[in-house]
Amino acid sequence: MHWEACADHLIAGAAAHASPAGARVRFPGHSPADSTDELEGFARAFLLGALRLAGSQGDRPSGLAERYAQALDAGTRPGHPEAWPRIGHHDQVLVEATAVALGLHWSRPWLWNHLPDRTRAQLVAWLSGARGSWCADNNHVLFGATVQAFLASVGADHDSVAIDGALNRIDEWYAGDGWYSDGTGRRFDHYNGWTFHLYPFFIEQLLGGLPGGGAVGTNPSFEVYRTRLRTFLDDYQHLFDAAGNAVLQGRSLIYRWGMAAPFWMGELQGVSPLAPGRTRRLASGMLRGFVDAGELDDGVLGLGWKRPAPDLLQSYNAAGSPLWASKGFLGLLVSERHPAWVDVEEPMPVEQHDVLRPMGGPRWLAVGRRDDGIARLLNHGSDGHPQRPDPLYRRLAYSSATVAVSLDGLDDNTVTVGRRGSTARHRGLLAGAVHRESAVSRWRLDAQGRDVMVDLATVVVGAAEVRVARLRGVLDQTVRCTGWALSADAPLTTDSGPGWASATRPDGLVSGLAAITTADAAPAVATEAGFEVGVNAGFEVGVNAGFEVGVEAQPHSHALGEHVGLPWLEAEAGTEGAAHLAWLVHLGCDFDPTLAERVTVQWTPDGAVVTVEGRSHHCGWLSRDLWPADAGNQGIFRVGRQPLRE
Repeated sequence: MHWEACADHLIAGAAAHASPAGARVRFPGHSPADSTDELEGFARAFLLGALRLAGSQGDRPSGLAERYAQALDAGTRPGHPEAWPRIGHHDQVLVEATAVALGLHWSRPWLWNHLPDRTRAQLVAWLSGARGSWCADNNHVLFGATVQAFLASVGADHDSVAIDGALNRIDEWYAGDGWYSDGTGRRFDHYNGWTFHLYPFFIEQLLGGLPGGGAVGTNPSFEVYRTRLRTFLDDYQHLFDAAGNAVLQGRSLIYRWGMAAPFWMGELQGVSPLAPGRTRRLASGMLRGFVDAGELDDGVLGLGWKRPAPDLLQSYNAAGSPLWASKGFLGLLVSERHPAWVDVEEPMPVEQHDVLRPMGGPRWLAVGRRDDGIARLLNHGSDGHPQRPDPLYRRLAYSSATVAVSLDGLDDNTVTVGRRGSTARHRGLLAGAVHRESAVSRWRLDAQGRDVMVDLATVVVGAAEVRVARLRGVLDQTVRCTGWALSADAPLTTDSGPGWASATRPDGLVSGLAAITTADAAPAVATEAGFEVGVNAGFEVGVNAGFEVGVEAQPHSHALGEHVGLPWLEAEAGTEGAAHLAWLVHLGCDFDPTLAERVTVQWTPDGAVVTVEGRSHHCGWLSRDLWPADAGNQGIFRVGRQPLRE
C-alpha cells in the first residue's frame, strides 16, 4: 500500500537521526536542538510507528517494537544520558507525552504488554508528571486529559476530574456546525481537524479499553462528538481542492496531510458523510501532492509546505514539529478490507460542480469552481489571537492556490486606512454572518489615533467577488483595498486598463481587481475615473520572493513561489467622515474586467444593493456587535522568554 511505504520511509528517516538508544531524535533544523526538541522528534515519529504496528498487527516494520522498547526504557530511566525532560507547567513536554501515550495505546498488544515491569513503571512515573500541571487554555487541554486517560487504561493513579474538565472546556468553545474555536475568541483553523475531532475519541477509547483504537465507540455520553464530527466533515471537505490541496489558512500548516486525520476518524467511527471512495480520494490526494513535490525523498519533513516556507512558520516550530503529519496516517487503523481502501476513488465535489457553501460556525463561505478546481474560503468570522495580527487568520479570503503575502507595505485581501508603511491597526472582528451567496462582517481600525469602523460585504459572482465597504470615522485619509496575491517560481505577466489591474501566473491563473463606480451618495473621493489605481498597473510585482523589482539582495521565500503579483486600489476619503467603496476581485482562469462595468451598487442606509446582470443581492450591514473583539488576550504563544510549541 502506498501509505504504508510512505510511513516506513518516514520511520526510517527518524531512525537515521536517532540517538544510540533511540530515545531522542535530532532532525536537521533551523536552530540548535535541546532535550525537548529531541523528545519531540522521537515522540511524533513513535506515534507514526505505533500506527504502523497496529495497522500491520505488529508485523511491520520488522524489529520496530524491539527498537521502541529500548528507546522507551532509556527515555524514562532517571540518570540515563537520553532521559526525557520532566513534564512541567505550560510545557511542550506535555504535548509530546500525549504522543507517547497514544503510541503506547495503539501498539499495546505488541509493545506495552511485553515491556519489562521496570520500563512500564518508569513510563507511568514519567507520564504521571502531567497530573496537576496547567497548560495553555486552548487545544492543549485535551493533551493532559489524554495522558490521564492512558494512565487510567493501565490501572495507574489518574485525574478523572481533569478529563471531565477538558471535555467541558472545549464545549465552551463549540461554535456550532461541528466547529470549535481554538480557545476564547474567534480562532478557527485546521486545529478542528487534527485536534478537536480526534482527541475526544482517543479519550473514549482509552477509558473504554478498546483495542487498537479502530473500533466504533460505545459510550453514549460521547455520541455528541460523533454527531459533531459528521457535521464538520460535511463542511470540511469543501476546504480542499480537486487535487487534495488544503486552503492555506491558520497556523501549523507545516503539519501537512495531518489534515486527513478527521476523515479517517469519520470512517473509524462509522459516521462519515463522505462516500468511502471520496475519503480515500481526498486523503490520498493530500499525501500524493507532497510525495510528488519531493517532500518525502530523504524521509525527513522540512519546515515548510511543499518547499521551505518561513512565512508559514510559528515561534513554536522545531525540526521535529512537522511530524504531526503522522496523524494523517490514522487510516492505517482502518481495515484493509474497509470500503475506504477497496472502493473506487470518487471525485471531489468541486470536480463535479461549482461549490458555494455557507459555514455557520466559523462564519466562512466556501467557494469552488469546477473550471479551475480551486478551493476558496471567504472569511467573515476567523480572527485569530485578538492581540496578534496574524495574516493567516485575518485576511478577507484564503485559497488552496494562494498564500497570505505582505509585499512592500501591501497586505493581500485586506481593507485598511493609511499610507503604505503606516497601516492602521486591526482591533479585531466585532461581528460576522454568512448567507447563501454572500457574507458580511464588521471590525474596527485604529487609524493613527482615529477610530474607524469598517462594514464589509462580499457577493460571489462566478469566479469573482464583489466587495462593498463602508468606513465610518475615516477623515481625509487614504483607503486601500487589495485582491488575491499570486505566487510563482517564474515571473508573472501583468496587465492593466482604466480602473483595473491583473497579474497572471505562467500556468494561466489570474488575480484581477477592478474598481466599481457606485450609483449615488458618498462615493469615495478619487480621481476622475472614480478611483486611483496605482502605478505599475495597480500592483506591485516582487522578484526574489516578495521584494520590489531590483531588490535582489534581500531574498525571502514564500510558500508558493519566488515572484508575487498583488493587485491593489487606493482612494482618498474626503472630509465627510465616511467613505463607501465597491470593487471586484477575481481569482481564476480568465479575468473579464468589463464585468465591473455590469455591476451596479446602490447604497442604502443599512447596506447596499449589488446588482449583477439583472440579479440583485441585498447586503445589509450587521445591526449589532456580536463578539468582544478586544477581549481574551491570554498570551498563549509565549511564556517568559520561551515560545510554546504544539
